[in-house]
Amino acid sequence: MMNKISNNPVYDISLSYQKTAAMKAAIKLDIFTKIGNDCLSVEQIAEITGASLRGVRILCDFLCIIGLLEKNSNLYNLSVEAKRFLDGTSPHCLADIIDFLAAPEIVSLIMDDPPSYVIAGGASGLTNISPANPIWVRFARAMVPFASVTAKRTAAYIARKAMQPRKVLDIAAGHGLFGIEIANVISDASVMAIDWANVLEVARRNADLAGLADRYKTTSGNAFEVDWGNNYDLILLPNILHHFDQDGCVHLLGKAKDSLSIDGSVFLIDIIPNPDRVSPPEQAAFALFMLATTPKGDAYTCAEFETMARTAELTLVDSMQLLPTPQTLLEFKILSTE
Repeated sequence: MMNKISNNPVYDISLSYQKTAAMKAAIKLDIFTKIGNDCLSVEQIAEITGASLRGVRILCDFLCIIGLLEKNSNLYNLSVEAKRFLDGTSPHCLADIIDFLAAPEIVSLIMDDPPSYVIAGGASGLTNISPANPIWVRFARAMVPFASVTAKRTAAYIARKAMQPRKVLDIAAGHGLFGIEIANVISDASVMAIDWANVLEVARRNADLAGLADRYKTTSGNAFEVDWGNNYDLILLPNILHHFDQDGCVHLLGKAKDSLSIDGSVFLIDIIPNPDRVSPPEQAAFALFMLATTPKGDAYTCAEFETMARTAELTLVDSMQLLPTPQTLLEFKILSTE
């Protein structure tokens, strides 16, 4: 956990951007991976990174202040958190996600004029849901370490329930990992992925690397407009509904219902806060990210998703927290008319 710069919350929050900048600099210089299990001096770190002695000294001291490095007798080593999440040799490394979460396009939406999206109730201009926004290719590449865990937990849910979906649809597929992980555990499953054409290039590349090229197909376009097809055993809606208002969510859920086989399931995977909307902190804070980066998106509660699904003639049958990630899987089926 990052330490505070000051015990004064106003001062600390006002300078929080420095923590992001310092971590981004260290990731780009590969400092965490280069230190690894060692204890290195400023001179050694400067030599292996090609950075100045002054720059490395000040950066590494700051990283100690915020809890990512430790310093002993002028030697630096990784903190427990940095070793787990920022060392490139760790299977849990999440360093790449900074390329999306702290991308210039994201930072400018959030920081340039915060009162504007509060007054308007959402972002305007080139937002996260704009088709021309290049951020989604960056998202598909950068979020693989984070999404991989969520996708594997989703596949584990399928294994636990002994499900055998053979025809799978992945909406807003991005990196494609959700469909890919399911195809990995269901040997005769075929996947259709829908997203923007440039994003699907990333998904197809990941599917090829997983040896699934013959079972992984794509359709490019706007999920609201393209034909999804029908008779799917499983439809994935991973991290898409939070970008839209409730009417938009109902529309997509309705398309999912119309594209399902009679016994099929819809998996909604999202960041879901508690009903009080202030807990858990990570899930609840996501609402501000949506306010700043989308025109009408939000962090919806489970009850709100249930209501929207029922409007689309779907009913909640099961749920699972995809720990250790902050995401939850909700499984819906076609609402019985009996």
